[in-house]
Amino acid sequence: MVSIEPTRLGLIALLLTRQHPIRHLVVFQCVGLSISLTVGLTVLFVFHRSFLGNSNIHPAPLQVAFGVVLVLLGAVLASKIPLDRFARQPKDKVPAGGGDDAVVDDAVVDDVAPPVNRRTRFFARVRGFLKSESSAFSASIGAATAMPSIDYFALLAIIIASSAPPLEQGLALLTFLLLAGAFATIPMLSFIVAPVKTRLWVQQVNLWVRSRTRKQAGLFVGTVGVVLIAVGLVGL
Repeated sequence: MVSIEPTRLGLIALLLTRQHPIRHLVVFQCVGLSISLTVGLTVLFVFHRSFLGNSNIHPAPLQVAFGVVLVLLGAVLASKIPLDRFARQPKDKVPAGGGDDAVVDDAVVDDVAPPVNRRTRFFARVRGFLKSESSAFSASIGAATAMPSIDYFALLAIIIASSAPPLEQGLALLTFLLLAGAFATIPMLSFIVAPVKTRLWVQQVNLWVRSRTRKQAGLFVGTVGVVLIAVGLVGL
């Protein structure tokens, strides 16, 4: 439940518009799974003592604590608190039509022009990269989405605190990653059978998710938190 990410769904919809979507989805899935699994196994079996501090911690309190955080986050999302309160304000533009502030020396203009050209070339290269059919594109976004998040580290802490045998801990981590990767696996398999319907279905789901309001998103996050709290209380 905590692995549901609208951004990942949007990226999968983008990959399905490519000329070779299966190849891109396979690369996206393999790179993301490899990075997440490598980080997870390293934490579980190499840095597990320093990661959690005390390996005798019971997993149930961690589940409850993580659930409480999600409930609070859901409450903030569902409220009318402006999330852009601390956003950086745009700088005032130079007034058009003259004035002392509008006078700029030619030497200054010459010094400013090259960075603007370099920035233009940079964005042109980025746009070319995004439109290319290179597997590096799908690999890069697979690596970006696989970067460890707070919920992933919380999962690792719960697995470590369970004190289960190493094989069970590894299988628990692999199960989580396979379920999280289902967003890419299901469209990939469906595309082989019905490519047109798969594209339409993924686009519709993506549009539906992005059209949800803050209140609805907060309700979903809060529900996940309540489920985790309930599971943790049962395990106490």
